[in-house]
Amino acid sequence: MSISFGEFIKEKRIRSEHSLKEVAKEIGISAVYQSSIETGKRPAPSYEVLLKFKNALDLDGDEFGEMLDLAAKSKNARAVAFDIADYINENEVIRHTLRFAIKNNVPESEWVDFLNTIIEKYN
Repeated sequence: MSISFGEFIKEKRIRSEHSLKEVAKEIGISAVYQSSIETGKRPAPSYEVLLKFKNALDLDGDEFGEMLDLAAKSKNARAVAFDIADYINENEVIRHTLRFAIKNNVPESEWVDFLNTIIEKYN
């Protein structure tokens, strides 16, 4: 079961042993606004605020990526995480590849093989 963006933020805040007010103050938003994010009443904030959450909650790279994905889902079912959208928008080959994959119904197993290949090459 997938958690929501707000649940993720709350979980990481509790893990870091910070109060809602402490984190809100550190990142420069009101405690009321943060509470509304954590309870799912508001979607994820701007990318700049997400970066502040990353630092305040001491998120590692994987956690930050998960947060960005959840943030995109909280805004719009068709949204893509900021870091991925930037990468796609800056690379014509990637856009072409994704459209080709969509047009040809490339199965997920092919993407898994591709991912494993580049992990082996770049790790």
